[in-house]
Amino acid sequence: MSHMSIVRDDRFNQFIDDSRWLHKNYNELIKEFNLEYVAIKNHIVVAHCKEMNDFERELKQLNIDRLDVVVEFIRDKRNEV
Repeated sequence: MSHMSIVRDDRFNQFIDDSRWLHKNYNELIKEFNLEYVAIKNHIVVAHCKEMNDFERELKQLNIDRLDVVVEFIRDKRNEV
């Protein structure tokens, strides 16, 4: 197996793990980040913003690659019709 495929596998496995963590902790995230975009890496919210343009700018300022994080728009779906 090449070094690139190992790195890609690690990145993919981290993405899956963080995606599971996001969905498991979604109700807690609603309390703090409702109606915000969040970036999650290693079970930590590493960036968040209400506006997508500001969110993208924050990721860039923090030197965070979108491929290294799980990105989600958090919203409380319980009140939707």
